[in-house]
Amino acid sequence: MKPRHLALTALGFAFPLVAGCSGNGADATETPAPPALPALPGLPDESADPGVLEVSMRAKTSTKKYPGAKPSEVWTYEGSVPGPLLEAKAGDQLVVHFQNDLPEATTIHWHGVRVPATMDGTHLMQAPVEPGQGFEYSFALKDAGLFWFHPHMRSDVQVEKGLYGAILVRGAGEPSVDHETVLALDDVRVNADGTFPELLDDESKMMGREGNVLLVNGVSGPEIPMQSGALERLRLVNVANGRFFNLRLEGHTFHVIGTDGGLIGQPWDTETLLMAPGERYDVVLIPNGEPGATLTLWNDPYSRGHGAVAAAPEALATVRLGADAALPGRTLPSAFPEVEKLPAVAADIPVLLGEKLDAKGEVVFTINGQAYPDVPPVLAANGSIRTMGVKNESDMDHPFHLHGFFFQRQGDTGTLKNKDTIIVKAHESMDLTARFDEPGKWMYHCHILEHAEGGMLGELDVQ
Repeated sequence: MKPRHLALTALGFAFPLVAGCSGNGADATETPAPPALPALPGLPDESADPGVLEVSMRAKTSTKKYPGAKPSEVWTYEGSVPGPLLEAKAGDQLVVHFQNDLPEATTIHWHGVRVPATMDGTHLMQAPVEPGQGFEYSFALKDAGLFWFHPHMRSDVQVEKGLYGAILVRGAGEPSVDHETVLALDDVRVNADGTFPELLDDESKMMGREGNVLLVNGVSGPEIPMQSGALERLRLVNVANGRFFNLRLEGHTFHVIGTDGGLIGQPWDTETLLMAPGERYDVVLIPNGEPGATLTLWNDPYSRGHGAVAAAPEALATVRLGADAALPGRTLPSAFPEVEKLPAVAADIPVLLGEKLDAKGEVVFTINGQAYPDVPPVLAANGSIRTMGVKNESDMDHPFHLHGFFFQRQGDTGTLKNKDTIIVKAHESMDLTARFDEPGKWMYHCHILEHAEGGMLGELDVQ
C-alpha cells in the first residue's frame, strides 16, 4: 500500500499520513475465507404498546479481536461493536433506559434525530451520566430514515473504542425490495498489543484519526450476500472518526434514493459514493453476474486536503452472488414525494471554519476565529427560518454537522434533500437554511471528531 504524504506549509510543519489497511495479519501464502457479514444486533422491546419501542441499554467494557492485533478492550453498547440496531416506525416513541457501566462519564447523542434539546445528549442540556448511574432517554421519532447514536463526551476516544449504534425508522411509501442490508462503515487504529493510541500524533490532530483496519459492521473484509437480478437496498452510515469512504462496486452503479433526512424526490445514479463521517445514504442496485460470482466493494482514493496524496483503492468487502438463477423483471424506483422546500433567506449566521496554532504551538480548530468554548453562541427565535453562511477557510474538507434540525443547501443544482451533515470542501462556501423550531441549546461542529474536540464547535440557542 502506498503511503500518503501531507505537507502543512501554512502552519509550519509536515508529517506523513499513512493510509488505513485491512490486512488480516495471516501468512501471505494463505487466502482465508472472508468472514460473513454480521447483522447489527437488536434489543428486546419491553413495551406492549405497538407505538412504543422501549429498551434497556448498558454501556460497558468488553473484548474484541481486530486483525493483526491481540484482543482489545472495547467500550460497547450491550457488549458488541457495533452496538444495537433500533428499529421503529415514524411517529413511534423511543424509550431507552440507559445505564453507564464504563469507567468514565458518557452520554448518548442521537445523530440526525430531531429530539427535544434535553434528549440530545450534549453537555449544554444534560448532565453527564457518571459511572454507575443511569438516564432515561424518551422522545418521538418524527422522521423516517437511518440515524445513529454515539457519545458526545470525549467522543473522539469513546467512539473509537466502539461506542456507536444505529436507528432505522420506517415511514410510509417505503420502496419494495428483495433484500435490505444496514452497513456501518468504520475504521480503527489499533496497536499490535490490542491497545488504542489515545495520544494523537500530528497527523491525527490535523486530519482526524484514520485507522489501520477497515470495518464493515465491526469486521474486516466481510462477504456480503446478494442475489443476481434482485433489488438490493443498502442503508449506509459512516461512523468513523475521521475517514471519508469513497465507495465503488465494480461493474455497478449506486441508485441513491435517500440521504440523512430520508427518501428524496428524485433519485440519482453515481458510480462512486463519497461519505464523510456522520453521513448516511440509502441506495438500491440490481446486481448482475453469474451465480456464485464475487464482486469487490472498493474504498477509492479521495484527497481531502492539505496536499495529501491519495492512496491506492482499498478492498472494503466482497459481494458474493447466490447460486440461484438471476431474478427477472426488477426495476429501480424512480420517484418519491418531494421534501418540503424551505424559503431561501439571506445568510445572516456566519460560520467560518478554520485552524490555527495556539500559544503552545498546538493546532486548534476554529469557528469565526475562535476555538470552543470561546465561540460566541448564535441566537435564533423559535420557529424562525435562518441561513447559516458556512465558509471553509482551511486547506482541507470539513463535514459540517448541525444538531436537532435538518438543513437544505441553497442553490444546490441536484435533488432537494434534507441533510444534517454535509461536506464543505477546502475554501468552499455554502448557504444552509434550516427551520429552528425546537427551543433549547444545540451544537454545530465538524464531524471529524478530533476537530470537534479540538475546538471546531459552536452553540446555537433557540429561544
